[in-house]
Amino acid sequence: MARKYPDPWVPRTFQAWVVKQTRVQRVTDRATGEVRRRNVDCWDVKGKCDGVQWFKRFHKAGLAETWRERAERDFTRGLPFDLKTKQFVEPQAPAGPVAPSVFALTELYFHQHPEWEPATKEAAARSYNRARRWLLAPGAELDGDDLVAVEDYLDHASFLPARLAGQITDRQRAGELWLEAHSAPADSLTSKEVEKFVSRIEMSDRKPGTRLSAPTLTRYLQPLRASWNWAIARDDLPIDRSPWVVVRGRRKVKGKSTLAAGRAGLAVDADMVLSVSQSLALAEACVTEGAWGGVVECFVLVMALCGLRPGEAAGLVSEDLELPTDDEPGWLVVRRTHRPTQARWLDPDEDPEWGPLKDRDLTESRRVPVPSLLVAKLRKHRELYGEGSGGLVFHRNGKAFDKSRFALSVWEPACVKLFPRRADLSPDDPRQSKLSRLRRHDLRHAACSWWLREGVDAVVCQRWSGHRTLSVFLDIYQGVAPGREDRGVQRLEQSLRGAA
Repeated sequence: MARKYPDPWVPRTFQAWVVKQTRVQRVTDRATGEVRRRNVDCWDVKGKCDGVQWFKRFHKAGLAETWRERAERDFTRGLPFDLKTKQFVEPQAPAGPVAPSVFALTELYFHQHPEWEPATKEAAARSYNRARRWLLAPGAELDGDDLVAVEDYLDHASFLPARLAGQITDRQRAGELWLEAHSAPADSLTSKEVEKFVSRIEMSDRKPGTRLSAPTLTRYLQPLRASWNWAIARDDLPIDRSPWVVVRGRRKVKGKSTLAAGRAGLAVDADMVLSVSQSLALAEACVTEGAWGGVVECFVLVMALCGLRPGEAAGLVSEDLELPTDDEPGWLVVRRTHRPTQARWLDPDEDPEWGPLKDRDLTESRRVPVPSLLVAKLRKHRELYGEGSGGLVFHRNGKAFDKSRFALSVWEPACVKLFPRRADLSPDDPRQSKLSRLRRHDLRHAACSWWLREGVDAVVCQRWSGHRTLSVFLDIYQGVAPGREDRGVQRLEQSLRGAA
């Protein structure tokens, strides 16, 4: 008869290995009631302690491998093994781990990543603050002074670095203490609660009554998924499966799950890509319809013809431009981006106004061609509006363009003039022209698409655009160059005729 171990004991022998399993899962379509079966992969960590067999199931290979490696390390430390929880435990530790709250888990995971860029920190904090605000313990209700204190804390003081902790106000501290006391245990989160939370945050704050797109919702939830998976791998949460997996597949976009739609969402919508003539007309409309005058024309064209992001265009200085005097194309060098950022997302030595290029080191730059048409305009612009040597190319009263004011005073009036909305439809009605929702970032898409359509090699386009990899560039733009497949087939046919 096998020996029984009612309490944790220190095993003399230990083995553990990972086995991949495939299970059949039944999935019911809520709309039609149709029941489908699909194969689901899972990974079991199987083991033996003094001949006693056990296993623990995971839905990610990496989580299973992390569990196995930790178990082997704990065995070599001589820790006792608890058969109920299938893990080694500290001798003085309680029989089961105490799971952190949503507040504590997000705080811990956030501060595990000091290497994140400011934009990443800010996006993650927004995701975690949504969870902190709405994932509360049963019976907890926010109202009155508590609501004011919590919102003040989440908006201005959450995830403060230690060097700024002294700046928190009494009201913000009260909001922090309320959340710590009333945050839901992270291991108690059910699939229904997650779905309720998702249905709450998927409504747009900027446009009430409209839903977020599937890629945007995926970006909102990704930091939460990552923190739960991390805690499960560390055994901080005594659960086998992250509750956030239930939102995958809930939102359908042309038959694709939310995750697949997030990948597909990289691709540029061809209906939103401006032609060169439309870009020129938009730049002119920004001058005539906007309130800033001619200083904005070249700013728009640098994005539409050279593929710069808005912040990159705002960061250009006079020395970044190489503009020949004759009728030839020139070059510009992109070295930095304008991204005003709150101090709590920055390291002590980081500039609050200027940062490196996206996903690049401070020392990295890229060189982009300037069409001859724009060369002439930039030469005139520099004479009329430039600050001279070392000064900004685009500025108002010596300061870089403020993106919010630019949108309100220049961009929106120009777009309303060129791409008016139908007055008989609501602004978010799908029958409205897509170009009526044009963004400044879409000018960059216009430039990259123009390069591809004119036959510029994709590797060269990727170098000019600054995308980290060619695969990402092609995921975004390869669908906006009509005729490329036909030309490819013709070239193959010509090659065969020559070989015959």
